[in-house]
Amino acid sequence: FGQVFSYIGSVVIVYLGALIGTRKIFIQLFGNILHAPQAYFDIKPRARILDRLANDTYKLDVVLPELIRVFNSQVFRVLATIVVISLSTPIFLAVIVPIAFLYYF
Repeated sequence: FGQVFSYIGSVVIVYLGALIGTRKIFIQLFGNILHAPQAYFDIKPRARILDRLANDTYKLDVVLPELIRVFNSQVFRVLATIVVISLSTPIFLAVIVPIAFLYYF
């Protein structure tokens, strides 16, 4: 039951963070387009500008939160596996600590 609330909480946090990030970046992108010189609009067609904005917004709204969610899920699975193995076989800690130290450096 606690896993359900934990999962829902993590999804909400990731997507709220993505929403805030998307809003900030979209405002910066839109501000840069509004302050662009007229020559920029003479060279670039409107469709390309709108496609770029839509593509960037899609990546920030959909792709990035999903990647963050999958990354967090995998990190916690690895940590949970290490904890379970350590609890069932304490000698594992004597092996994993030097390996983690060597891996870090």
